[in-house]
Amino acid sequence: MAAIKIITVILSLIVTGLGLTSQVRKNYLRKSVDGLSLFYFVVLAISYSFWSVYGLLQEDPVLIIPMSLGCFVSWIVVFQFYLYRSTPF
Repeated sequence: MAAIKIITVILSLIVTGLGLTSQVRKNYLRKSVDGLSLFYFVVLAISYSFWSVYGLLQEDPVLIIPMSLGCFVSWIVVFQFYLYRSTPF
């Protein structure tokens, strides 16, 4: 069972780490979030936030570790919408 937990955390970190961090990097290099959905990333950030809190309440590192990374990085993308916006909100 411990091996499955470790594999789950590692794979989740790889998927989240590669996917979202590459988007953050791309946005940073372009200084733009054109073509991305603000609604999607806000929902994603909120979802990751709730799962992180749930993991903390359950004291479950399998949830805490990857969900916290997803939470942090998805909120960075949401912040990039504010930072690189082409028109005022």
